Formats: sequence, structure tokens, C-alpha cells
Amino acid sequence: MKRMDLSEAEKKLLGALSISQYGDTSNVFDGISKVELNAASRRLKELGFIQAQYNEGSNLVAARISDEGAVYLKENPNLENPIDNEDLKRLQKDELEYKKRIRKQESIIRLWKLLNIVVSAIGLIGWLLYFFKIF
Repeated sequence: MKRMDLSEAEKKLLGALSISQYGDTSNVFDGISKVELNAASRRLKELGFIQAQYNEGSNLVAARISDEGAVYLKENPNLENPIDNEDLKRLQKDELEYKKRIRKQESIIRLWKLLNIVVSAIGLIGWLLYFFKIF
């Protein structure tokens, strides 16, 4: 199922309805106003993720998760929004720059190792000359 761009209120409502079948939903809606909750429920109902009933004042009275909503939650349990193309391009660019920095650091490390080998060889040759008293 295609990922949908959901607001935080919609995510909280869908998540709360999914766990309401199994556990306690107290404190789930902290920080969400009634207006946001009603708007979120209408949008989720339009998407087919919930089944909801409203009173005459358009306030949410009862809601439950639909089969489509359960399938969406099963495929996207963290309710992550899809990544747009600009973010994807930025992430790919950042990854390429990171790999470029790693390659540069690896070349510096290889140069450092080569320098250590040369200095060690010179030191070993000097020690051997001193040991055998060639000079």
C-alpha cells in the first residue's frame, strides 16, 4: 500500500485506534485539540483508514480502525511519511559527500602508513649498522 502523508494528529488518532483494541489509550490525545482531532478523523475517514460517527455539531463521537487502516499500519507500523524527491536527492548528495570524505581520509591513512614504513625501515637499517659497527 502506498504511504500517505499524515499529520501528527492523524498519526496519533490512527495509532490510538489501533491500540484501543488491545490496551489503554489514556494520555494518547494530550496536546491535540478537539478541532484537530475532528479534522484528523475526517481526513482518515476520507482515506478509508477509519470508520467514524459524528454528532450534529460535527464532533467525533465514535471511531474504529477499518481493515484498510489495519493493513496500512501493518505495512507502515511507525507511520512514517513518504520522502519527497528533494529530500531523497539531498540525502543521496550527503551520502556521496560522506563517502568522498571517507575516501580522502583513507588515502591520508595509507600515506601515513607508508611514511611509518619508510621511517621504520630507516630506523632498522640504522640500528643494524650500529649493531654490527659498520661505521
